Amino acid sequence: MSQAEQLTYPAVDPDAIESSALWIASHPVTRVRIDSLVLDDSPRLAGEDQAHVRALAEAGDCLPPIVVHRPTLRVIDGAHRVRAAQVNGRSEIAARLLDCDRAAAFVLAVRANVTHGMPLSRADRTAAAARIVRAYPRWSDRAVAAAAGLSDKTVSRIRVCSGAGDSTPCETRLGRDGRVRPLDSAQRRRHAAAILLDLPHAGLREVARATGLSPATVRDVRRRIDRGEDPVPVRYRAPGPVAGDPTANRPRPPAAPARAERSAVPVDRHKLLARLGEDPSLRLNEAGRRALRWLHHYSVDGGDTETLHRGLPGHWSPEVADLARSCAAVWSELAAQLQQRTL
Repeated sequence: MSQAEQLTYPAVDPDAIESSALWIASHPVTRVRIDSLVLDDSPRLAGEDQAHVRALAEAGDCLPPIVVHRPTLRVIDGAHRVRAAQVNGRSEIAARLLDCDRAAAFVLAVRANVTHGMPLSRADRTAAAARIVRAYPRWSDRAVAAAAGLSDKTVSRIRVCSGAGDSTPCETRLGRDGRVRPLDSAQRRRHAAAILLDLPHAGLREVARATGLSPATVRDVRRRIDRGEDPVPVRYRAPGPVAGDPTANRPRPPAAPARAERSAVPVDRHKLLARLGEDPSLRLNEAGRRALRWLHHYSVDGGDTETLHRGLPGHWSPEVADLARSCAAVWSELAAQLQQRTL
């Protein structure tokens, strides 16, 4: 490894990768000699595509600048453009030079080839994800998925199958928003539940600081306790009884009556919306009109979701899933409040 490659740089985080396009665009464009550039370490397992090189060569000088790792002069983004410039007999090419470490440069290369240009194959993205997990074992599956253009479930399987990150076990993961979260939150949820049972009026942020959870997770724990449910969702629970569970022998509020489960009954959405729209008590006041707008714009049925699922590109799946869950949580809270009014 050269002296330039041994330089250290500030640690890269998922949030910086997410905004990498803006960061790269902030660097000035300069001219570099093509014979000084290094074209190895590409995320493309099969190398450059010659047909794509010829197509770019025909485009002439209208191509955007390439992106280069300044310490080593490795091409981060634009290997096909470099080959096209060579085909056209040029000795220099426009480039933006970045200062970062080798691992960050690779992530940027993957990210660039996921979001524009000739897309990476699934095999390329899978291999890239495994390498990113090895380089950044504390990154969450969603953070790696966003960089590699895969789903978080795929990254989770890659992490397990390849054993990536096993040499550096950790109890936390760094999310795409730059926040550190516990890898296994089950025990922390039970700790939060014990605090909330002892101190029912404790603030969400206060309990979050005491347990290492997010305020949103503490809110979910509180709602589960209020409904008489286990504070740990099924997907986070270990099989069998939990030793030392601080909430195991605590009295819990009774579960909500069966009537609160009316939301499971199928609803003729179009017929119900038409009936609601005819009611003057809704149409003649602002709150009612707002409710009607919400119900018309944000209610969906199974056919709608299937169409959306098929039409969305895979690399946006984690973001849209997060948004859908967020909207579902708001609607669920509204449904619970409305059900309480009918009890």
